[in-house]
Amino acid sequence: MGVIVAYIVRLVGYALLIGVPVRIAEFFWQRATLDHVGPLGLPHTIAATVATVTPFVLAVFGFGALRNAAVFVATCIAAAALTAPFALARLAAAG
Repeated sequence: MGVIVAYIVRLVGYALLIGVPVRIAEFFWQRATLDHVGPLGLPHTIAATVATVTPFVLAVFGFGALRNAAVFVATCIAAAALTAPFALARLAAAG
């Protein structure tokens, strides 16, 4: 029973660590009206899928010796999600 509780705690932790920045990035994405830019549709869909699936994968493998690596991966995904709307808005305006 303790293993299931530990998994759920890890899942909620990784979901919050990734989910909050993704929701903030989604706000900036819509504010910059990037959802109307055609070529950005596929990368946005892939990024949304990765942000949805990653907490489950990290919760399965992110314990013991791999805990630090899982937190690092989650932090990198959160940072990429926060910076993507700004970088892509600049590229969309230039193109």
